Amino acid sequence: MYQLHQQTIDRFITNNKEKQRAEKQLQKTIDRLKKLFSGFRTEDAATANAIMSYGERLSALTLQAVLNANGIHCRLALPEEAGIVSNRRFFQGSVLLKKTEENLKKFLHPEMTYVIPGFYAVSREGETVLLGRGGSDYSAACIARCVGAKYLDVWKDVEGYLSGDPKIITGVRRIPHLSYLEAAELSYFGAKILHPRTIRPLVSQKTEIRILNPDKYLQTQKREALTRISHQKSTDSEVIKSVTANEDIALLKLKGSGVGIKKGILAMVTGAFDQARINIRSVVTSQTAIHFIFSRADAQKAKKIVDKLNTSLDFDTEIEDNIAWVAAVGNGINQKEGIAGRMFTALAKAGINVQQIVLGASEVAVYFVIQRKLADKAAQIIHHELFHKTKTE
Repeated sequence: MYQLHQQTIDRFITNNKEKQRAEKQLQKTIDRLKKLFSGFRTEDAATANAIMSYGERLSALTLQAVLNANGIHCRLALPEEAGIVSNRRFFQGSVLLKKTEENLKKFLHPEMTYVIPGFYAVSREGETVLLGRGGSDYSAACIARCVGAKYLDVWKDVEGYLSGDPKIITGVRRIPHLSYLEAAELSYFGAKILHPRTIRPLVSQKTEIRILNPDKYLQTQKREALTRISHQKSTDSEVIKSVTANEDIALLKLKGSGVGIKKGILAMVTGAFDQARINIRSVVTSQTAIHFIFSRADAQKAKKIVDKLNTSLDFDTEIEDNIAWVAAVGNGINQKEGIAGRMFTALAKAGINVQQIVLGASEVAVYFVIQRKLADKAAQIIHHELFHKTKTE
């Protein structure tokens, strides 16, 4: 880690005085990281969060030094200094927007450019709290919300949001505009451009997100968004904007007579998952079954929790992890007749069995569960059906 940052400083800072200053700050930060490792125990969540925040701290320090040395005067502002405050949910914290807004208004100067590490905040007690996957985008969204920004520019090495994953689908199209809901659902179901939590802080002030690509900007010198995300809803004739797949899921089944309607079972189980910091991706109930979908890494842990509760209840548990989900997202999906029918007919003709369908939980998304090995094929078939198939086919 030290060598990478040292090489960056050597390459982009030519002034010896500026280089020595940057190297000194880099070494101080590395020394603080070493102290955290001294006596560290894996069960110490606060220290683990602090250690894992140092990737962002070091990157921000190096970036600020390089910018300053090349004539772009800016200040490094760590979240603990600027007052970006979160709850104490380690590894998956949420920014407390009201308190953070108060702090940032006092700290930030309108004429200064700041480099602020993302991915972590600090609790009211001063502990480092990671904000989870996509935490840097989420940090930027919270700061944009707190300072009343009109736009949030997010720079990514992608072509913006697309109608499908170009690694598995041919003929994908760029999506010039998405609503907040569409972008959040696409992120939730597998598109990894933004974390779905990035959207939420911006909704109340209608802050627009602009997805930009640094390579394209350097080529054209035009800051044109590849995809804009805003409060406005746009619906074209085909309704669907994008098809996405996610193989990183597993299904936990609770089965037994009346399990879905027996008073208190669902509340007891979901409460236990929340206490264990396990995120439920989806839940579907019937009289004889409750199906929970988790990320694969959480499935076994979730089953152990349910089995422990089951000593006083009466149901069977089973994990099915050979699954994936495929989702189609677009405003008006619940109002446009025939969309779901076209998708499932196309899958049936290809011999792909749909194990579970959820339509109506979201006003902009429909998803279904299939065998994992068929996920890419299913996404390709649906994309072709919705974007390329002619009426005469």
